[in-house]
Amino acid sequence: MKRLATLAALAALASPVLAKPPAAKATAANPIAFPDRFDSIGTPVQSLVSKEGRKVHFTDTGEKGWRPILFIGGVGTSGRAPELVAFLDTMRKRLKLRIVAVERNGLGDTAFDPKWTFADYNSEVAQVLGQLGIGNFSLVAISGGGAYAGHIVQAMPTRISSWHMLAAVSSAQANVERCQQDEATFAAQLGPQIAAPRVWWEMPKDGVSAHVRGFTDRTADEGARAFFMAGQNGDPRGVAREYKRFCAPPADVSALSAPAFFYYGEADPAVPPSHGQYWASKVKGAVTFRSYPGEGHDVQYRHWDQVMLDVAGYGASTLVCDSGRAHLVKGQLDPNRLAKGRTLGVCAWQNGG
Repeated sequence: MKRLATLAALAALASPVLAKPPAAKATAANPIAFPDRFDSIGTPVQSLVSKEGRKVHFTDTGEKGWRPILFIGGVGTSGRAPELVAFLDTMRKRLKLRIVAVERNGLGDTAFDPKWTFADYNSEVAQVLGQLGIGNFSLVAISGGGAYAGHIVQAMPTRISSWHMLAAVSSAQANVERCQQDEATFAAQLGPQIAAPRVWWEMPKDGVSAHVRGFTDRTADEGARAFFMAGQNGDPRGVAREYKRFCAPPADVSALSAPAFFYYGEADPAVPPSHGQYWASKVKGAVTFRSYPGEGHDVQYRHWDQVMLDVAGYGASTLVCDSGRAHLVKGQLDPNRLAKGRTLGVCAWQNGG
């Protein structure tokens, strides 16, 4: 029976997205089946006042009883950064995954506090999870969010069900030249990029942007929210301080015994696989290292489907599209040795979205 349920779940992942039936049927007298509820236009930003007296902003997709994910976006992202992976939201809902993101200092709706630290972030995350009634959770970090994730692991290793790092940084490999640079000077250099979110979020035209309709515009919206939402007017201090935090000693993640998954592009000049190899060498639990030849920094979005499957308990398998049909293959496949007609992930990547 368990095997049949698993096969049914996998078949659902491979099937096309089906529209929900209307709440009311159309009739001759009433030819339009009018909706009885509104469609979502994005996850709302919530807030709480922390015990330290700060106003903390966060998002929560809100499905109680589903497997919770603490999502930590990259440098300069707001609490609505999970919206950047909403292009696979139907799959997320089929897997029953709930995403929570806690906004960081000086970004989005959250005021800049020059005294704010990794320890403050740990405390704010714990308080948000407490208010939401979440105990254990999977930890997913993208790019610059990796440094914060390390400190979450150090602070609450027994609460983490699985750890997932997508092209995520290690403080142990911080940019030495940047660490030695005066913060005010560095902030001034960042100013023009922060003032132009499209420049900050510029991504390869032949990458994820080529497959996901509207992705480029959505990233620009995220940048505008992070840098202008609360009247920051392109204030670069929050981002400059984020980079400077990477200069601190790396977190101690050795107490983590939960499974850890690492996803890195071998052609990523910003965060090469050596960052993931550092983290992988420090944990004591089982490690799955997913390395993608020829891919760059946008592996964090390109392989979001695999990340969700790994979170949901399918980490021993790889999702592939085989001539138009997606299915799971046992084991970890070498991307360089995929048979003709096979690509990694859901078939939307193969057919252009």
